[in-house]
Amino acid sequence: MKRPQHDTPHPEEGAKRPSRIHMRDSRRMGNIKEVVTLPVELLERVKEEVRAAAWFAALGEPLTDGDRSDANSYATALGLGPLRVVQAHDWPEAERVLKAPDWSPTWWDREEALRRRLLAEAEARYPERELWTALTELTTEAGEIVHGKAATAASRMGSAAKASIHVAAGAAAQAAYQLALARLAEDAASPFESKFRLFAAGRWPLGVVGSTLVLF
Repeated sequence: MKRPQHDTPHPEEGAKRPSRIHMRDSRRMGNIKEVVTLPVELLERVKEEVRAAAWFAALGEPLTDGDRSDANSYATALGLGPLRVVQAHDWPEAERVLKAPDWSPTWWDREEALRRRLLAEAEARYPERELWTALTELTTEAGEIVHGKAATAASRMGSAAKASIHVAAGAAAQAAYQLALARLAEDAASPFESKFRLFAAGRWPLGVVGSTLVLF
């Protein structure tokens, strides 16, 4: 089974920050479309949360009530139904979870569908070049932070494959990117909010295996 690849957006050249509401010609629609100024302060707050998060600091520690609550909120918001929240206790166990034959792609497919919808809404609302530049800057900064944190956690616990560190960092950077899209959409009930809280608390949601949601 093909496992998800965590891609980050690519920048476009020549982005400029608008100082007011812009109007652009939507010729395919035959009308004029309003494009609202990108909320830079909102994205800066997301960056602050990324910098303050306890990335991978709780790996191997017992799950808390908060972890379980956020995991259940995430599963519910994605429409996955009732799932039992279980824990992977070390890196080798986490790697086995990711390779499990009954690892379900459903949660990933639903995340991707939601991500694409939120991105399309953001592209329709905000100046596209500025949007992509801002998202790329955010995910680049997040990627630099989380890779170091994942490497530190792997060194602390031991027995981690080098590739797993990259997978963990990619998943974390993707969570920051998804959070930014949810905030731009003002969707407080988004599964991307509860997913980010899990990462910010030091966890790594590994996905759905059978009827369980596995956290590391």
